[in-house]
Amino acid sequence: MKFAEFTQSIRRGDFKPVYFFAGEETGLIEEGVRLLLDRLVTPEMRDFNFDAFYGSDVPATRVLDIACAYPMLAAYRTVLVRDVHKMPAGDLLALAEYAKKPCPTTHLILTQREKGSKKKGLEVLSKIAGFVDCRPLYDNQIVPWIQSHIASLGMTISPEAAQWLATEVGNSIQALRSEIDKLQTYLGSERQITLEHVREVAGFRREFSVFSLQEALGGRNLAAALRIVEVLAENTSPGAIVSSLARYFGQLYLAQTLSRRQDLAVLSQKTGVHAFFAERLQREARAYSSSALFNALEVLRHVDYLAKSQSISAPLLLRLMTIAIIKQLPVQSLPFPRVSANELLEA
Repeated sequence: MKFAEFTQSIRRGDFKPVYFFAGEETGLIEEGVRLLLDRLVTPEMRDFNFDAFYGSDVPATRVLDIACAYPMLAAYRTVLVRDVHKMPAGDLLALAEYAKKPCPTTHLILTQREKGSKKKGLEVLSKIAGFVDCRPLYDNQIVPWIQSHIASLGMTISPEAAQWLATEVGNSIQALRSEIDKLQTYLGSERQITLEHVREVAGFRREFSVFSLQEALGGRNLAAALRIVEVLAENTSPGAIVSSLARYFGQLYLAQTLSRRQDLAVLSQKTGVHAFFAERLQREARAYSSSALFNALEVLRHVDYLAKSQSISAPLLLRLMTIAIIKQLPVQSLPFPRVSANELLEA
């Protein structure tokens, strides 16, 4: 099931006897485990009816002995096994066999942080247990996650502030949660997070952000954009900047095809941004022709290749990228060898 479906089932009080959380987004895995433990393990149950292990340290026989035992002075017991993929294949098959007919008074929670394990027991568990897919958030899922997480803290956040966080931080749950924790500490008893709050807190970390760079590029303000990339280059990898800008210019490209005011809702849906930012995308898309946007994406693609393959100063590379995009210079103007797709394949 998707993570959102899991949280909905938890709110309904619909618990499964065996859960299996697996995926690359460890933040979602930890959040899912925490949600279950908050509901299933009360303080008075912790001593006698809750056990936690790591897959590398415990055999399946030990886990199953506990899972099959009756709870002590409680309705059920809970067993957590983190990194279950580190168990031997035979142990995983034993757990999978248990999941076919689990003990009705036990909740068994399994987690797998490693991607791509081919052990047969894991595949069987993913089909039998309450499997929760913890893959990284898509772009259009970041803002809803931020809003939902902040609501769970008893707070609210304005759409533009949520979008700013999504653009600035990306889809890492742990990084997003860290930023929200800072905001919570900063605001104290205040319950409403605004764009000004987010900017102020981020300002403690760095003067400019990728979001600021997008605004400068969208306004074709070369002086501001160059000043921002100089600062960003000190603490942000070129890959992260290029990735964010590629997403932004892709959104501008879409905004040119959905340029009417009545297209705002569709643009907001397709880009995954709030209507406030969809309107801004439409406005900034007018600063570029279609060919200029296509050229910007080509420049970004080439700069990404250079950053990964050549020993070039990051500030220099980002300055040249910024100039080429705003002045709409062709990618061939970059003073570095350009390798074609065919040449790459032949290399």
